[in-house]
Amino acid sequence: MSLTDIQIAAHNVLGAFAGIGNVYFVCKTADTDVYAELWRRYGGQYYDDGTAILHPATAATSQTAIQAALDACVECRNDYVVLMPSDSDYDLTAVLTLSKKCIHLICPGGLGLERGATSAARIHQNTAATSIFAVSDAAIEIAGLWWKQYADVTHMTIAATSYALNIHNNHVPHIWSASPTADIICSGDGGAWGQVAHHNYFISQGGDDLTCTNLITIQGSATGARCDYNDFFLGDGNIVTIGINNAATKGSVNYNDFMAAGSDATWTHCIAIGSYGSAIGNRGCVGDGAIITGGVNDVTNVDNMNAVNGGAVDDLD
Repeated sequence: MSLTDIQIAAHNVLGAFAGIGNVYFVCKTADTDVYAELWRRYGGQYYDDGTAILHPATAATSQTAIQAALDACVECRNDYVVLMPSDSDYDLTAVLTLSKKCIHLICPGGLGLERGATSAARIHQNTAATSIFAVSDAAIEIAGLWWKQYADVTHMTIAATSYALNIHNNHVPHIWSASPTADIICSGDGGAWGQVAHHNYFISQGGDDLTCTNLITIQGSATGARCDYNDFFLGDGNIVTIGINNAATKGSVNYNDFMAAGSDATWTHCIAIGSYGSAIGNRGCVGDGAIITGGVNDVTNVDNMNAVNGGAVDDLD
C-alpha cells in the first residue's frame, strides 16, 4: 500500500467519523510547485465511488474543473470542493451551478479575515450576461473566495428551492459599466432560514457615477433570511438606492457597516426591511433617516447609528 493509499484510507475512516464526505481539490496547473505536490498526493487517485480526487485546471479549463468537482459531490454527503490558491484567476466560461444539498465550495487559504477574504483564489466570470454562481439547493456553503463579476451582471442568483445557506467571508467587488445590478438576487423563498450573506466585504472597484438599485435582494416569502456582519464600501461617485433589501418575514439585517468614500458616494438607504423584520446594530455613513427604511417605528429597529453629529446619534426610527 502506497503513502497515498494510506492517506485516502485515513480520510475515509476519519471523514466518516467526523461526518465529512469526499474532499475534492481543484488546482491550477500553472502553479507548478503546488500542482506537482498535489499530483504526488492525489494524481490518478479515486474515491470508492469512482470520482477523481484531483481536478486540474488550465487557463482554458478552470470552468470545467470546478464544475466537475461540484458535479462529483453527492447530495447530503457533506462533500467539500477545495480551490487551491493561485497566482492567476480561475476564469469562467459559464455559471457555476451548485445544485446539491449540503456541499461546500471553499478556499481555506482565503479565510482568516474577520470580514471578507484574501485574494488567494479569485473566480472571474468572463462570459457576457452570466453570473458566477447559481445556487439552487439547501445548506450550501461558499467561503474564502474573491468574486470577479462580468460587468453589470449579478454575482450570485439564489433559487426559490435554496434555503438555510451559509455564504460567508468572500470578497465581492462591484464592477460596473453602465447598468449595475444587485450582487445577490434571491427568488421567491430563496435564502429562507439561513444566512444569505455574513462576514463578506462588498466594495466599489469599477465604474463611476452610476446608480445601483439594490446590492442584495431578498423576497418577502424567504422566511427567516438573514444578512449579518457584512462590510459595504461605496465610492467613485456611485449611488446605491438600497444596500440590503430584505423583505423577508422574520428576516433580519444586523451588525452591518455601510461606508462611503467621503462625499464621493451616496447611500440613499443602507437597509430596507419589511414590517415583520428587524434591524439591530447597523452603522452607516449616511444622514438622518437614511440608514433604514421600513419596519415598524419604535418596535423593529434598535441601535442603528448614522453619521449625524459625528456618529454620536442613533437613528432609532
